[in-house]
Amino acid sequence: MKDWFYNEFKQVGVDYTDKASADHYDVQMDFRDYDEEVGRFVDRLAPADTRAMTAIDLGCGTGAFSVHAARYFRKILAVDVSREMQSIAEAKAREADITNIEFHRGGFLGFRPDEPADVVTTKWALHHLPDYWKQAALLNVNRMLKPGGFFCLTDVIFPFDPDFEVSVQSLLDGLARDHGQEFADETALHIREEYSTFDWVITGMLERAGFKILESDTASALTTEYLCEKIEAPG
Repeated sequence: MKDWFYNEFKQVGVDYTDKASADHYDVQMDFRDYDEEVGRFVDRLAPADTRAMTAIDLGCGTGAFSVHAARYFRKILAVDVSREMQSIAEAKAREADITNIEFHRGGFLGFRPDEPADVVTTKWALHHLPDYWKQAALLNVNRMLKPGGFFCLTDVIFPFDPDFEVSVQSLLDGLARDHGQEFADETALHIREEYSTFDWVITGMLERAGFKILESDTASALTTEYLCEKIEAPG
């Protein structure tokens, strides 16, 4: 790899290569209903038959998508840069006797599947890359997909607010109230050190990477989910 290439194995924000941080992740996310999230996603792909599909889960973490989606897909490739996070996902798959997940250590920029997939999904992981490398990552995601394949991106996406100090503080106060001070502190770390971008930037990146945005759903003050279709290969 060239010496100017971005090292996506180097952690920004919370260090999820640290075992204690990886072990604590699911505790922090206990407010999420993973079965409901996955079921809703599969419904959005209808009438496609996901049981015949291969899906790639980029930034699989502790298996929030992969483990719960395994019963819906023929095969899932679960990819992550953190060995500690991935080992937790592997343990969950073994405990549930799931045999159709392949685990790969890798990231957005370097991972290449042996064959193009039908679906690529990623949740709360693309923000680890600066914008230049987000675009490179989305081009690589395009290459991972069959023509007409689906890409689902869920991440922290910022609206433009010129009064950003007031809006950020209001956000953090609300998170502390609803989810606890620790969660709010990690969000502050995210805003300070990680690379989430604006909605108008990410939509432009998706279009330039050869995707058509089918649906866009802003679920909260920060979280947006994009369901896209691959309409062309990168130039």
